[in-house]
Amino acid sequence: MTTRLFILLALTVATAAAQGQAPFPPPPAPTPSGPYVGAALGYSQAKKECVGVLSGGGQTCDANDPAFGVFGGYRLNRYFAAETAYRDLGKVRASSPSASGNIHTGVFDVTAIGIVPIEERFFAYGRIGAYRASQSTSVGGIADQTSSQLTYGAGLQWDFAGPLSLRAEWQRYRKVGKQGSPYEVNYYDALGVAGIWRFR
Repeated sequence: MTTRLFILLALTVATAAAQGQAPFPPPPAPTPSGPYVGAALGYSQAKKECVGVLSGGGQTCDANDPAFGVFGGYRLNRYFAAETAYRDLGKVRASSPSASGNIHTGVFDVTAIGIVPIEERFFAYGRIGAYRASQSTSVGGIADQTSSQLTYGAGLQWDFAGPLSLRAEWQRYRKVGKQGSPYEVNYYDALGVAGIWRFR
C-alpha cells in the first residue's frame, strides 16, 4: 500500500507538470536559488508496527496514521538545496478488549538535497541528513524519550506557478527509539504531498 500510494502521488505530480508545459509562450523560469518555506500532509507508517510497550498480549496494531509537517530551506543553485523541518508522525496504536495504548512520535531534521532537473520546471530530488525524534506514550509511568539517527528520502517537484511549487515525496527515519527502552526501535516511512512558497 505504501509503494502504491507513493507511485500514485508521483504520477499525479508528473502528469500535472507535463500539462503545465503546454502554454505558449511559457512563463519565465523561476529563480534557481533563494529561500523557501512549505507545509506537508500525508501519512506515516511504522515499519515494525507495535514494539516495546505496545507489543504482546494479543493486541491488534494500527501502525499507520496521518502525518503533517512544516519546513524551510534554501536552494543554493540548480542542483543543491538544504532544509530543516519538523514532522509529526502521528501515533502507533495497540488495542485489545481490555486495554489500549499508543506511542506518539515527532521529529526535527536537517537534510542536504541533490536535485536532478527533468524539465525546466520539473525535477527529481534525493535527500540525506539527520533527525532528532521525541516520543511519548499513553502507557502510564513511562517517561518521554529522545533519539537521533539518519534520515533519507526522494521525491518529485513541480514549480508550477510563479513562487509556488508542489511535491510528492517519501522519507524514511531510521532506528527511531532506543534498543532496550520501553519504546524499543522502529523505522518510520512518511509519504505525502507538500506545497512550497519560494521567496523571490
